[in-house]
Amino acid sequence: MNRLDFRDALTVLLRDAYRNRKDVRIHYENGPNVDMGSITVPVLSVETVYSGSFQADLSEMPRTRDNGNILITVLVRGASGSRTAVALRDEAAGLLQRKRIGGALTHTASILPNSDAVKGWVGYRAEVPFWHYHF
Repeated sequence: MNRLDFRDALTVLLRDAYRNRKDVRIHYENGPNVDMGSITVPVLSVETVYSGSFQADLSEMPRTRDNGNILITVLVRGASGSRTAVALRDEAAGLLQRKRIGGALTHTASILPNSDAVKGWVGYRAEVPFWHYHF
């Protein structure tokens, strides 16, 4: 599995899970922009953030192990309360943690501090560590 296979598998998993939802809008890394000025429902953003790679074995053609995190951010209007945002963040974390996604293994999600308000939107965040091997 290479990096693009992992990214594609992650996109398909999220697309299938949120395809018919009206209570949240999903924003994919490098996907179409969401008009934050006119949208009224929470926005779920998912990004893959690589933190390092290393040689995984001593063979002539060694595998590479990539490590990183899937960063989950649920954006809500600042004064809308946190119940919906926390529920959506935890739902997305549950969907992604302790899974095999396109050959990558994920670990248990960690809750991160909320982001500061930007243009009236606050981000409720979590990260799901992952690792995968490839040639």
